[in-house]
Amino acid sequence: MQTSQTKLSSDLKKENTAVLRYLSGSRRGRAEILEQKTLLLVRGRNQDINILAPDGQPKADCVATLHRSGITYELEVIGDSEVWINGLRVTENRVLESGDLLELGHTGPVLRFRLYPPGVLPKKTLAEALADSLDGARADGRSNIGKAGSFFTRFAHDLATQTTAWFRIWVLVLITLLIISIVVLVVQHYRFQKQLSTEAVRIEAIAKALEQTGAEAMKKADLVELQREVESQLAEAVQRVETLEARSDVLARIISTVEGSIAFVQGAYGFIDPDSGKPLRYIEPEQGIYLFTLDERGAVVELSFTGTAFVVSEARVLLTNKHVAQPWLADERAEVPDEHDLEPVILRMRVFFPGVKESMDVEHLISDANVDLALLQTGQDLQHTTALELEVTRPKPGDEVLVVGYPLGMSGMLARVGPEFVEQITSDTEVDFWLVGDRLSAAGHIKPLASRGIVGQLSDNYVVYDAETAIGGSGAPVLDLNGKVVGINTAIVEGFGGSNLGVLSVYAKQLLIQATKGQK
Repeated sequence: MQTSQTKLSSDLKKENTAVLRYLSGSRRGRAEILEQKTLLLVRGRNQDINILAPDGQPKADCVATLHRSGITYELEVIGDSEVWINGLRVTENRVLESGDLLELGHTGPVLRFRLYPPGVLPKKTLAEALADSLDGARADGRSNIGKAGSFFTRFAHDLATQTTAWFRIWVLVLITLLIISIVVLVVQHYRFQKQLSTEAVRIEAIAKALEQTGAEAMKKADLVELQREVESQLAEAVQRVETLEARSDVLARIISTVEGSIAFVQGAYGFIDPDSGKPLRYIEPEQGIYLFTLDERGAVVELSFTGTAFVVSEARVLLTNKHVAQPWLADERAEVPDEHDLEPVILRMRVFFPGVKESMDVEHLISDANVDLALLQTGQDLQHTTALELEVTRPKPGDEVLVVGYPLGMSGMLARVGPEFVEQITSDTEVDFWLVGDRLSAAGHIKPLASRGIVGQLSDNYVVYDAETAIGGSGAPVLDLNGKVVGINTAIVEGFGGSNLGVLSVYAKQLLIQATKGQK
C-alpha cells in the first residue's frame, strides 16, 4: 500500500483519490491510499486494523469490506462486527462520503475517510487538520486535560507534516512574525522599566534635597513667581468662560434668527380604492371591533403625522424629509391597507410658523429619488419668514452644529406649556388632533426646540452628529455656527444613543434647482 507521501499512479489520477487516515491506535498519523476495487478491513494484533487486498482465502478477523462504487467506496459489515460511522452503528451496506468517521469496535482504531479530486495529492487543509485532531483526541479516552494535550500535539504534527508546502511556509512566516513581535515588546518593556527606575532615582534625590533645604528656605522671589503663575492660570480660566459665554450668545442669536422660518408640520393621510376612488372608512360596532369598508358610511380613516420643515425659497417653498411629505413610506400602519392594493393619499397637510396664529395648507411639490428629501409648497404669503441658506461645503468631524425642530411633535410642545394649558384643552367637549394644533398656535406655543451637538462622521450622503432629537424632528435643519444649513435631520442611528443622521444639504440644493426648472 502507498502512503500520502508517495506519488499517485497514472491510472489513479484518472479518478477520485480515496484515503483512509488512522486517527488513533499504534498507526496513528498514517494514511492509506485506496487503489483496489475491493479491500478487506482485518483486525490485527493490538486491535489494529489492516487494509488488505483479497487473496481468495477467508479472513477470520475480517471486520468489513470496501467495494469501489463510482467515485467512492461502499462499506459492507461482516457478520455482527461492531462498526460505527459518524457515531451511528452500521449493520447494512453504507456508501461512504468524504469526511466520514469510522470506528471499528469500541477498542479498535478510529479512521477518517476522505476523497480528493483526481491528480490532487492528499494533503490536509487547516479545517481537516483541526477536525482530525479533535476526533483523534476524543478517541484517546483520557481525562479532559489529557485530551487537550493530545489535541494540541496532533494539531501541531498535522500542520507540520500533513499540509501543503505553501501552507507550512505561511505558518512559518506567521510564527516568525509573532516571535519578532514578542521580542520587540520584551525589549520595549525592558527599556520602559529601566527608564522608570532612572526617574525613580531622580525623584528620590529631589525628595532628599527638599528635606535638607526645608520649607522656610523659599525666597521672596519664589513667592512672586508663584503668584504670577496663579494669576496666569486664573486669566486663562476667565478667558475660557468668556469664550463659552460668547459662544452661547452666538447660538442664541442663530436660533432667534432662524426659528421664524422653521415650521411645524401637521397632517393626516388615508387610503383610496384606485378603481372606484372611494376612501377607506371604518365602523366601530358595540363590541369595540373596527370594521373597514369602502361604502359611503362611517368615518374616513385618517392616520395623523407630524414633522418639521423650513423655508428655503422666496417662492413659497419649504424643505423637509420625504418620509414627512409621504408619511406612509415609514409608517407601519400603512402595511395592511397596502396589502389590499389601496393607494395612500394625503387628506390634509398644513404648517404652523412661530408667532403666526393661522396655519397654512401645503402640498407635496417634489421628492428626491435617492435621498430622504422633499419640497412642500404653500399658496400663501411667506413674507414674515427668511429663506435659510443651504451650505454646499461639507462639514468636518468635530464641527459644532445646531438642530432646530419639533421633536415629539405636539406632545413635546404640550410638555413645555404646563398643566394649566393642557387642562384647558381637555375641558373642551371635543378635542381632536387638529384642534390641539389650533389651540397651541393661538396661544403662541408653536416654537421649535434647539439642541447642540458635534459632527462625528461623514459619508457620501449623510452627516452623523450627536445632537438630541426624536420623532417629529424629521426635516429639521442642521445648522453650523454661521447659521447655514449643512444637513437635514432624517433618522436616529440604531444602537448609538444620541447619534443621528442628516442628509447633506448639497442634495437639497440640487433638489431645489430641479424644482425651479420644473416650475419654469
